[in-house]
Amino acid sequence: MPCRVSYSECGDGRGKVKETVRITILRDNKAQALVEMALVLTILLLVLSGIIEFGRVFSAQLIVSHASREAARLGVINPDDDVIVAKAKDAAGALDTTKVSVAVSAPSRMRGEQLTVEVKYPVDIIMPFIGGILGNTYWVRGVTKMRIE
Repeated sequence: MPCRVSYSECGDGRGKVKETVRITILRDNKAQALVEMALVLTILLLVLSGIIEFGRVFSAQLIVSHASREAARLGVINPDDDVIVAKAKDAAGALDTTKVSVAVSAPSRMRGEQLTVEVKYPVDIIMPFIGGILGNTYWVRGVTKMRIE
């Protein structure tokens, strides 16, 4: 701990004696470090929670895109909508399948026509400050278009 020592001379002139008058601590760094840590820790936790929320949303997006591709691949071979919807929900097994919405559209089920499968899922935002930016629910969707075989 840095400190400064002040001396004064006293005596009657015959022999001067140095006495320690006071010891002054220049700065107390403990309080400053505590304030700096509180500021940095707050920002660090905000960034960390943002990264976690982004990871949750991105994971749901990947699962929904995968479910859309799997259902479309089955749909170009099997034209039954119920089978396509069941395949999409099965492929999105890591998510809450009661919230997964699947839309299948094709103008006609003729060979060479295009089949479109759209899968949507609402991701609930847990962190309150991110929910204020994105809303409490963020919808992710995956759309796949394939030609019917």
